[in-house]
Amino acid sequence: SPTSQMTSFEDFLNYVSKSESESSVAIRSQPQKIRSPTPPMTSNGQKFDFYAPRGLLGIVIESSPRGPMVQSISHKSPLLGIIEHGDYIIGLDDLNTKGMTSPQLSRLMAQRSMQQRKITFLSFAGTKKS
Repeated sequence: SPTSQMTSFEDFLNYVSKSESESSVAIRSQPQKIRSPTPPMTSNGQKFDFYAPRGLLGIVIESSPRGPMVQSISHKSPLLGIIEHGDYIIGLDDLNTKGMTSPQLSRLMAQRSMQQRKITFLSFAGTKKS
């Protein structure tokens, strides 16, 4: 049908919104994590860029005290095998995203979904034991 693409995009936005609501509740119910001191973002982390193709990225992000963090990755995501749960999104097209909430970054990514995007990640994979 002619509206199938629009519906899937709306479904994506609804999915992101629902995931954010669940994440916000989880963050609010665990205030001790927000109050605990966090080391500087770059200590022992690996920063890297990924040039994402047009379209949906197939990732769910959540707000965290350090900025937007990857919560889950779809098995169809172009980022599968490149990023991991717990990686931080610290830049989008050279715009600093560390201070953004998950809904703010989701909206920005959706606005730019019709073009290639440069996404900067900070990964602590293999460098931390949580």
